[in-house]
Amino acid sequence: MLQHQRRITPQLPISLLTSPEVKMEVVFGTPSQNCIGSGVCMLMNRAPRLQPLRCPHAPVWISFRNGRLVFRFAKIEVTREDSIARFDSPWFLVQEPFEIPRLTARSLGLQQTQVPPGIYSIEETTKDWYLTFPIQQ
Repeated sequence: MLQHQRRITPQLPISLLTSPEVKMEVVFGTPSQNCIGSGVCMLMNRAPRLQPLRCPHAPVWISFRNGRLVFRFAKIEVTREDSIARFDSPWFLVQEPFEIPRLTARSLGLQQTQVPPGIYSIEETTKDWYLTFPIQQ
């Protein structure tokens, strides 16, 4: 005879629940300048394997917490040239707005899919760099 099992979910405070992270590939640069310059040119699900990207790019983990879109770059996955060019300062310049793909935005619980131009802070830990973008919902 089969027994019916009931799943019990512990009641945790919301502050202890972690927000989901989505892994993507970020292409650095300014969209109107063919991905030359500063900022985020585009976000992709993954880097193409058959045709390597010529533009500077790196894997990124994206999450949305407390009204902030957070990009986490693992230091071991960023080339030395990109780390010097992109993360050597405490600021990250975005010259033009960039789009968060709709499916990614939906999975993170975002209603807004565009990040406006601005100067955004970079935080560094021993393993990662964090870019934070305040998002108005």
